[in-house]
Amino acid sequence: MDLTRRTLLAAGTALGLTGCLASGDSNVSYPETATRTPPPTATAADAAMAEAASDPAAVDEEEEPQQTEPSVPNRRLATEVGRVYGEIEWFATGYDDAIDTYQRVLGNAMATVTRVRDAAEFDANSLGLVRRATDRAVRTTDAELGGHFGIPGQLREQTDRHLATIQRFANRGDLDRVDEELERLHGYLEGIRSDLFVRRVLSDRQIDATLYRTLHDRTADSADDDDDEAAPGLFECYHSTGYAGYAYAGPRYIERDPFGDAPGDDLNEGKELLARQRLHFDAVGEPTGRTGFAYVVSYAVPDEEEQPADLSPLDYSHTSLFVQHYDGVEAATDAVETLFDTSVSREGTYSFGRDEWHRVYYHADGDVAYAYLIQAGPYVLVAAPSEVAWEERVDWTDPLDRLWLWRR
Repeated sequence: MDLTRRTLLAAGTALGLTGCLASGDSNVSYPETATRTPPPTATAADAAMAEAASDPAAVDEEEEPQQTEPSVPNRRLATEVGRVYGEIEWFATGYDDAIDTYQRVLGNAMATVTRVRDAAEFDANSLGLVRRATDRAVRTTDAELGGHFGIPGQLREQTDRHLATIQRFANRGDLDRVDEELERLHGYLEGIRSDLFVRRVLSDRQIDATLYRTLHDRTADSADDDDDEAAPGLFECYHSTGYAGYAYAGPRYIERDPFGDAPGDDLNEGKELLARQRLHFDAVGEPTGRTGFAYVVSYAVPDEEEQPADLSPLDYSHTSLFVQHYDGVEAATDAVETLFDTSVSREGTYSFGRDEWHRVYYHADGDVAYAYLIQAGPYVLVAAPSEVAWEERVDWTDPLDRLWLWRR
């Protein structure tokens, strides 16, 4: 449910308030965040040094002024937003090529294992061939997928274990056991190279990886003494290139495509959701100097044990975050100034965790929309648009509480 006037004000009335996620046998394992002291007594030398320091003649007029580091608005938030936006943009622009390279290098390693198994003899050179091929696979996987998925570490651990076993039995002259272990290594590589593994573990549709852990506020609710885990998050992401995906660490498969259709549904709720993002945010979008943008819809889904098998995100309260990336801090500053000079008005501030956001309002499709805006380095963020004014919202923060924005 969106943050509409009807749902929020109805909630307020009910409360008596006013205002304010290859089965089968396989050897593939699936990877998974002072006391102040008085100053010393002045001496004559101190006095002389102080006098010299104050003497204008002691200043070198040829000395160039020191360069100061340019100011970055909300530097810490800018770093965090950069991680989030960088992950979304990588899935939008780099994921397909990375997966192709990953599967190709694993295929080459499998071919090397097959050639060694088919050879008449097995010796140290044979083992070296296999080792070099798997080392190359690990290095390439780390370069392409490291930082986004946990597969490079698992690949290194598993191949090292197979290679150690092969060497141990080769030293004993047990070539039957060597061949068996080579077969197992081939099977492992085949498993993690498969399209099934990619769809389940290295998916760009339903992502349980760095993107989720970067978006999610992993802080437990301190208001509940019995709650030692953070509330689960589910995030629907869209990039201006047209990419869309879910960031979700739960056990359920989400039938509806991100910002798209669900099998058998007459109504394309995902397409309507995307249309609403555009409607909510067009007035606070400034294209000049912008290199791209992303929408993130955050859902207040229940704990995993309470999530239905047919989990439908839109059954739960949700709200949106709009991230615009500009070609530098100055371009982002100019964009904010343009918005404030044209389509956007501001009135006071609101604290999301440690950062102060502008309370803004603007016209969207004939209605007045209320939201929150902040510049963070080269990014401009707008959050929680609604037709309900800020001071009249009731119990509206739960979806946003799942985001890292509240982290102090």
